[in-house]
Amino acid sequence: MTTTTPPPLRAQVLALRRTQSARAVAQALNIPLGTVKAISSRAGITRDNTTLRAFFRLPEPVASACTALQPPVAPPQPVAVTGNKDLDAVLWLRQVVQTGDGALIAKAMQAAERIKTPVKELEKRYGDFLMRESGGNTMRAVFGSIGFADLKGLAERTLDKQARKREALARFGSEQAVFAETAPERFCVDALALVPVVTKGWREYDQAQANAAFDHHQDMAPHTLADCLHELEFWDALYHLRNGWDNAGDDLPEVSARRHYIEAHCLASIRPKTRDEAKAVLRYMAAHEMFDRNDTDAVLENLVG
Repeated sequence: MTTTTPPPLRAQVLALRRTQSARAVAQALNIPLGTVKAISSRAGITRDNTTLRAFFRLPEPVASACTALQPPVAPPQPVAVTGNKDLDAVLWLRQVVQTGDGALIAKAMQAAERIKTPVKELEKRYGDFLMRESGGNTMRAVFGSIGFADLKGLAERTLDKQARKREALARFGSEQAVFAETAPERFCVDALALVPVVTKGWREYDQAQANAAFDHHQDMAPHTLADCLHELEFWDALYHLRNGWDNAGDDLPEVSARRHYIEAHCLASIRPKTRDEAKAVLRYMAAHEMFDRNDTDAVLENLVG
């Protein structure tokens, strides 16, 4: 005669297993360790959530006929703007660099080597020029001159943005599609539809209720810490690609609430399966400067406890 596990006990096992070891669950419920492992295995609670991983994924890059990135056009030859030959040369070279064309940038960097005036002096002179032009606006002079002559830094930032744009367009097909609402963003918005909003100039959600709302969608709940990192890397990548454009903006409030759910709630409660998984979380936290947050201790306790 075969017996089945009563549904209430199964539910208890699964609820506890998300945050505790199999042995701890067995002790808490006073049932055999093998029963806990069997229930967990059948439910897939300790295996990666393949549904979540397929959902939180960028489109694969494809060859595209998109013309959003037009061939660069070299700026016109330099003209007298500041009355100082070197300053005018830097202004023109900045325009060349900002075309984003690798060949033009390489030529601009070669030309920059012929400017012998020190960078600090160039920035001081440009600050003085801005002060005169603005009628004594100190703030404009100070902030407008910072990094003015750092053509190498400007080139690195410009090429990085161009690379982001190319990848984004290869994945999404057009600039409009890059910024269109994605299915994961729509999921976050729908999941929090009934959660109260806390208004502080920027729309925020009651995080405890947001966590409960996301927990309600078990098909999209991480099963493992690796699932958590997979989803966080998706949001990071989407934000990274969109910021190839200067007007990208910030994440939706609903996405911010989802990220907090993953970073604070899930990372602090889902037990690591292996030491390597725990170390991967630590590496992510270090790379994203998460160690000074209020909820860091809870995550660390979960990783080492």
